[in-house]
Amino acid sequence: MSEPTVAVYDPITTIRWNYDVERDILAAHGVALLLPPTLEEARAVLPRADVVVASGRLPSEELDLMTRCTTVLCYSVGMDGVDAARAAQLGIEVTNVPDYCTEEVSDQAIALFMALQRALVPTAAAATQGDWQVRHWDEFYRMRRVRGQTMGVVGLGRIGGRVAEKAQGLGMTAIAHDPYRADAPVPLLPLPELLERSDAVVLCAALTAESRHLIDAAAIARMRDDAVLVNVARGGLVDEAALAAALRAGRLRGAALDVREAEPPPPETDPLLGLRNVVLTQHVGATSVEAFADMHTFAAARILDALRRHGRLPA
Repeated sequence: MSEPTVAVYDPITTIRWNYDVERDILAAHGVALLLPPTLEEARAVLPRADVVVASGRLPSEELDLMTRCTTVLCYSVGMDGVDAARAAQLGIEVTNVPDYCTEEVSDQAIALFMALQRALVPTAAAATQGDWQVRHWDEFYRMRRVRGQTMGVVGLGRIGGRVAEKAQGLGMTAIAHDPYRADAPVPLLPLPELLERSDAVVLCAALTAESRHLIDAAAIARMRDDAVLVNVARGGLVDEAALAAALRAGRLRGAALDVREAEPPPPETDPLLGLRNVVLTQHVGATSVEAFADMHTFAAARILDALRRHGRLPA
């Protein structure tokens, strides 16, 4: 049997990152890890890779080059960067690294929710400028007590489940919508009913063709005027133009987004910039020292598991 080969289609270079842990773990099992520095070199190694790792989007046409590949590993929780239907036609499975940042993303959801409840971002920004005259702001009179509120979680997977647990720990009632679950530790409701009942709607769902713009103008119209929206999943779940219009019209109390439909969004056309009832972060929810360490080891374990299942590991 030839040496199994793993190719990272798009090695991460925009942050301080390396693949030393993965390389060492895989090498101990006789598996080579390739990190092509250019797109041309990546395309050249795809035909001999047993597993291909994709950090972002893997164009569908690249799948046709992967004649030896058994598995595409999305180097993330989300798998929307790969054309799963085309991969299935070619007999290539698509998988992910689902466990490495569950605590971090659920923490981010709660932190963003709490920031909205306390108008934390605008008041803190004013304080750093020496401005204490905030008691005339509308936001000052719309702060809410967290205990007793209802949080509606859309997508009750690993992350959504932890968001619901943490909300309950704050004295909130948790409800959820998830069409892929028949039972759950919290009440499962149709989406329209969840939107109508929730003080806070937190998006934790996967982005699919069916879920794109799940939160559109019609969905927002079902939400309470004093409700808030939090998105820690994928930006494409939200129609951002409709959200901005609702926020400007006072149809929602606020929104907090760690993910955007375009990342980064063009500042000259971003409808959410400049709104004081909006909290925006830079897709940092999965970040922590612990999550980074887990990503390396969990990804290596997923690769080895795929190679074993497809009979590609040496004896």
